[in-house]
Amino acid sequence: MLPIEVGSPSHRAINFDEIENEEGLRTNIELIDEVRDQAVARMEKYKEKTKEHFSKKSRVKNFQVGDLVLRDTEASDPTNTGKLMQMWEGPYKVKEVLRPDTYKLMNMDESEIPNTWHGLRLRKFYQ
Repeated sequence: MLPIEVGSPSHRAINFDEIENEEGLRTNIELIDEVRDQAVARMEKYKEKTKEHFSKKSRVKNFQVGDLVLRDTEASDPTNTGKLMQMWEGPYKVKEVLRPDTYKLMNMDESEIPNTWHGLRLRKFYQ
């Protein structure tokens, strides 16, 4: 009981039935598994909706061997960034597709670039 209910009892205190309360608690214990299952289902649905939302924003870029691409300057040299700096550098040729969205690049003079590059850090170059 709340201290204020001692002097003037509330509706909750007046209508309290201990037997009915015990039955209600037992019913809640019996239904706890269903409540948990519903919560797990809601979490799964929320995760799926979140995944769908963020996957809409990322577009898959498929480059073929020999395509000309530009490379994100921030990915190649993080120290050389700024508001007025170039955003893309290149063009480069796609030398090899290692797996979806992972590429080996080479310069236009056929010299290989040592790192692999993710497709999100590349952009198609149009002449």
